[in-house]
Amino acid sequence: MSQLQKIIARIQRREGPAIGFGRVPREQPRAMALLATVRDAAAARAALDAGADAVLFLAGSAALAADQLRGVAGPKVAAGVSLPVLSVADAEKLREAGCDFVVSPLETTDSAAVDVEKMGHLVVASESIEDNTLRALGPLGLDGLFVQRAHGPMKLSEQLGLVRLASFSNTGLVVTVDLASSAADLRVLRDSGAVAIVAPEGASAADIASLNERLRAVPAPRKARSDSNQVALVPSLIGGHDHDEEDDDGDGEED
Repeated sequence: MSQLQKIIARIQRREGPAIGFGRVPREQPRAMALLATVRDAAAARAALDAGADAVLFLAGSAALAADQLRGVAGPKVAAGVSLPVLSVADAEKLREAGCDFVVSPLETTDSAAVDVEKMGHLVVASESIEDNTLRALGPLGLDGLFVQRAHGPMKLSEQLGLVRLASFSNTGLVVTVDLASSAADLRVLRDSGAVAIVAPEGASAADIASLNERLRAVPAPRKARSDSNQVALVPSLIGGHDHDEEDDDGDGEED
């Protein structure tokens, strides 16, 4: 299981209702995980220090990405790479460099390069992807679907498109956002199946801190009405994995 997947699962557990008789004061949980887009190791370290849960390197090749990863990667660090093409050799280079997860398009990713037992994987998805393809993604155990959305307020038609991606694939969405996104905008994303948001390249420490505060301002999900025949469309945990047990590294709280 990737560190990114562990982080998302931990945040979703915190979003759930408290168990027990007494009220235990705790920090307001965040609605989703926060990734920062970076180009180099220095920017990645700065983003993680500022409170990002994970970093996503933009790179033209696996070799370039591997060089940057070596300055950041570690057993508890969720450092991923976005590539336009992913071969088996590319995946091996990234794993050796300590890559936690990779983002790549379906059409240019070698099937043998995807091994979620060794490295997390997200595939790029858009509204043009067909229903049957989305349904087929569920059993792959992906860390999520990576969705690049346009800036500005979301329209209901776009929200339904996101719900379709999440529900048909039974996989959480990792969605890009702009720095002006409000708590209300983030709530819509969470309610549409997003499990993580991605801050744009160049986000400052103050930008990351502000996004984290807005994630904490998102209210908890509403309970489904028990008097209806509603079917849960959006999975509570991504990729169809069972996260009921504690993290296998004994790491029960966020760093």
